[in-house]
Amino acid sequence: MRLSRRDGPQRPRTGTLRRTVGCLAAVGVLLTGCSANPSFGRDEQTLIIGAEGEIPTLDPHRASGTPVLRVIDALFDPLIREDLGTETAQAPGLRPALAESWQASPDARTYTLKLRAGVEFADGSPFDAAAVKANFDRIMDESSAFHDPTAAGNMKFLTRWIKKVDVRDPHTIVLGLTEPYAGLPRVLTDRRMSIISPKALRAHRPDDIGLHPVGTGPFTQQSADRGKRITLKRNAAYWGGSPRTPSIIVESVTDPTTLAIAAQTGEVDAILSAGAQQVQQLADGGTMTVQYPEPANQYFIRLNTRIAPTDNAVFRRALNHAVDRRAIATLTGRQVAPSTGPLPRGNEAYQESPGAAADSYDPEEARRLIRESGVPTPVRLRMLAPDSGPGFSQATEIMSLIQQDLKAVGVRLDTQYMEFASLVAEEGNGYNDTIHGSFNGWTTGADAADFLERMFSGELHPPDGVNRGWYRNRDVDALFDRARGEPDPDRRTALYREAADGIAADAPWVFLYQDRLPRLLSRKVDGVVPAASVYIDYTTIRRR
Repeated sequence: MRLSRRDGPQRPRTGTLRRTVGCLAAVGVLLTGCSANPSFGRDEQTLIIGAEGEIPTLDPHRASGTPVLRVIDALFDPLIREDLGTETAQAPGLRPALAESWQASPDARTYTLKLRAGVEFADGSPFDAAAVKANFDRIMDESSAFHDPTAAGNMKFLTRWIKKVDVRDPHTIVLGLTEPYAGLPRVLTDRRMSIISPKALRAHRPDDIGLHPVGTGPFTQQSADRGKRITLKRNAAYWGGSPRTPSIIVESVTDPTTLAIAAQTGEVDAILSAGAQQVQQLADGGTMTVQYPEPANQYFIRLNTRIAPTDNAVFRRALNHAVDRRAIATLTGRQVAPSTGPLPRGNEAYQESPGAAADSYDPEEARRLIRESGVPTPVRLRMLAPDSGPGFSQATEIMSLIQQDLKAVGVRLDTQYMEFASLVAEEGNGYNDTIHGSFNGWTTGADAADFLERMFSGELHPPDGVNRGWYRNRDVDALFDRARGEPDPDRRTALYREAADGIAADAPWVFLYQDRLPRLLSRKVDGVVPAASVYIDYTTIRRR
């Protein structure tokens, strides 16, 4: 893990883009005289995707973070997928993947999935119900030879609702739930529930599964320089049809300026989570085209609710009033929109509240609440923050604004900047008693109402979930229980909104903003539809 106390991002340690970096006359200046010849020794059809963070090992069940999940999406399939071929304003519709169809019982306690026949894993072994059962055993059955406690903890957001997994026949799997759960099919689209070859599970130790990724996806791994570069080869026998692109290189370029230069010189064809400065430099300059898929997402400072002073709800509310979100929006060229509650736009339970974001900035109210909280000022908070990563190209500048706002009300931030993958790993086990919180975001699954439960349930503290700030409100948890089993969609939505109000009052996060998450694509790239998702369809994208 790399940890530093710098005020700005560190350059990536990579040799591949040295020639591009050499085109810099000064930091942040793009020169048009650099060579546009493609690097990496690729042919004209090889697609280069610039990843905004280091790429960890490719184990779906252990994965966390958009950069690694995007690569996993090329190598593996979940049982159900979203329709990424249709542009939508809300969450994309669902379509069959490894499951051809699914049917819920009338009480929503049992789901029967009919599996696709004739599918093979990349190692030639057959995909069938036994393979699906082996994957669930890995994350549910402690007596199974496949069981992996680390993967099991990461998947609790799903498996906590599943009582048993039965193989009815070679192409039918039945999931028996602990209670009604109408939203299960969308949860099954999560790329962490991708199906791994049982042959690979048997052949490798749990820690090594991600070094040898074997799925049924549209691509296979040809080579890997771990953390830096993954080379993918087209799976011509893919059940969904042979992908249009013969090969893809995913290159980790954690410095936003370096990534922009690589795109300008033709060395990178796609940036799937571009920053505002990259959009201005590349799209406005005519180098690339820009798409705004605008999926539901949240960016926030998650607070440690177990240690003082962030264990104090009144103090946490004060922090929310102290931050000027409109200044963040201005900094990013209006690429982000202020957010003051846990439900993002595009979530099925979201309800517009005009003026809420603008009215929340009130330094005087922040000072009053700090006095009410009893927390003496000045007070110091120790925070973690990314120096780069998906949606974090301006993270250090945003944190500087937040530091200024909080300093004005007597709160000093001691911020430690980390590479994004290192940050995810550091906070993965929950905050220890020396950390007051971290600046982060969430871009997958935020369109479903039960996103709230995944983020804020008192039953989903690490290692059983991603509620890493240890927040718990038993009244909110009770609302989750009622909403999950509510068959009437309007009443279910109302319950989730009530839960959101309770969470907002407790302020376990400093709610910051929602990013439009634009994509930048070379003018030579086609086959990408701006569906409301952080993912793309790997079968249709190509470099002409």
